[in-house]
Order: sequence, then structure tokens, then C-alpha cells
Amino acid sequence: MFDWNYWLQIFSARAGNLGFHRPERDDWLTDEEHRRIAASIATFQLGEQSEGRTLLRFAEKFAADHDLPELPAVTALFIKEEQHHAAQLKSYMLANGIPLKSRSWTDSVFRVLRKLAGFEAAVTVLVTAEMIGFVYYRALARATGSRCLKTICRAMCADESLHLRYETQLLMTLRGDRNPMLRRLVEFMHRTLVTVSALAVFHDHRPVLRQAGYDLWSFVRDCRATYRMVMRVGVYRPRARDSANHLSG
Repeated sequence: MFDWNYWLQIFSARAGNLGFHRPERDDWLTDEEHRRIAASIATFQLGEQSEGRTLLRFAEKFAADHDLPELPAVTALFIKEEQHHAAQLKSYMLANGIPLKSRSWTDSVFRVLRKLAGFEAAVTVLVTAEMIGFVYYRALARATGSRCLKTICRAMCADESLHLRYETQLLMTLRGDRNPMLRRLVEFMHRTLVTVSALAVFHDHRPVLRQAGYDLWSFVRDCRATYRMVMRVGVYRPRARDSANHLSG
């Protein structure tokens, strides 16, 4: 059974321990790293910066429809962690003289997709962005000599691992009452979204990803491998006939 109280306790316990990593005096980006990383990290900072109003509104409606009083609180705490990522990246950027971005085409596309078709669609788009972010932050850690940035990337990957566990359990619960053929179609469309998104991200972040040793196809391969890992390994997948109990449990 999907344990909503468990996730409420987890995110509540973490809420008071969201600290910041700041660079020391001898740990600034070099000029070469600045040119390579600045635009890329600014785009990801913008993506982490959402206020989460759409997701929270969808969660509140879904919670009301399925008698899940914990879901809005869990969602609000989850959004707080995402906003902390944005604040952490912003702090590092300002310390290194990297200007903030107000828009990017990839962020705009993800935001539009999240608003299209309700709670499940919003979670699907969000988990896709987190899968790709997990691969990206590991690459960014390899692409810099900054000790602070490496620490930030590793901390964010650790957070993303927990987020992906929560999101995929939630997503597979939402999909659990579909017949097998429809569920396979939905999963095929999700894999396609991961692939297309990875192609777009590689196009926009080539300098960082190539410095980390990626070419286009190896980056797409690792994003797809992350999808397979988080969607198939250790993820709760309810039986169709039990899904109503899981959603209300």
C-alpha cells in the first residue's frame, strides 16, 4: 500500500535541514569554467524555481476527489525542496557572478506540459525533468573543478534519488487502475517524452555534457537507463483490482 503518512513524515523531517553550500575564497570558477557552465546552470536554476501552484492545485483536487488529506501537505513540502534547489543554485551563481535567467525555451515547454492534463500529467512531466536532472547534475560535477559546485551537485543528486522514489511510486499508483494495454501505451509515451527531452537538453547544454564525456547518444542512453531504473526497480506497482484501496489508503 502507498503510505502517504510515511512520505509526510519523511519530507517533514527534512524540511528543517535544508542548508546551503557556499564557495570558499579559493574555490571560484575559472574563466574557462565560467564560459562553459554559466548559461547551463542558469537554465537549470530557472527550471528548479517553480512556485508549484499548478502542481499543488492538481494535488488538492485529486486529494479531495480520493479522500487523501495528506497529499496536499506532502506536495507542499516536496515543492519546498525543489525551491531550495533553486535557492542553492542562485546563491552559487551570484557568488560567481553568473546572471540569472528569466526564461528559456525548454523551461517554458515543461511548464506548459505540466498544465495540460491534470495531476498525472503534471507528475509525469515533473518526474521526467527530475530523471534528466539527475543525469545532468552528475555530469556537471565531473565538468567542474569547483569543490563547492561538486558538493552541491552530489547533494542535489541525493535529493533527486529520494524525489524519484516518491514520484515514481505516486505515478505508478495513479496508473494502477488501467488495463494492461492502456498502461503499456502510457508508459511508451512516457519513454518517448524522456527521449525527446534528453535530446533537447543535450542540445542546450552541450559544453557541460561534452566536458563530462557525453555525446548525444550516450546522454540519451543514460537518461533512458535512469527511467528504467526508477520505474522498474523497487517501485510499487499496484494490481488493477486493488488500486482503489491504494488510492484511499
